[in-house]
Amino acid sequence: MSTPFRCIVSTVESDSHIWNLVYLQKVLEEQGAVVLNLGSCTPVGEVLRGIGEFNPDLLVVSSVNGHGHHGARVLLNEMQRHGRKVPCVVGGKLTTAESDNDRVRGDLLSLGYTDVFTGENSIDRFREFLQFGQLAGFSAWQPPAAVVPPWDSPELVKTGVR
Repeated sequence: MSTPFRCIVSTVESDSHIWNLVYLQKVLEEQGAVVLNLGSCTPVGEVLRGIGEFNPDLLVVSSVNGHGHHGARVLLNEMQRHGRKVPCVVGGKLTTAESDNDRVRGDLLSLGYTDVFTGENSIDRFREFLQFGQLAGFSAWQPPAAVVPPWDSPELVKTGVR
């Protein structure tokens, strides 16, 4: 039996899809979560209000429109600006080009997301994250390092070759 935890499921303001949120809600409930689903095109203020009122153990942000990267940045920046501290993960289709997934993942991890789930194995990784979080706490999670494509390597950027 899983330890119950409180979770908010949201998307970014630009994403009108709901099927992904319902799917994630079901995955979370299977793991024992009590879920507040804020629905599509979620305004940042609504997420901030939800965090303040619902006091979740985890915020899950999903986007499937291919433009979630920007909205995820805006959301986390506003959370930090307003002192809303809650482990926060994001995933789905965050960019229009699969080849950008590693760059976007690295950017969002460096911004402060607990983890970023994209690609074919994202749901399996997300389930592992949930199982770990229930045992050790979501903020204790250490995500796998983001892959740095050779053309974005720090050595090339530092030397000006790039």
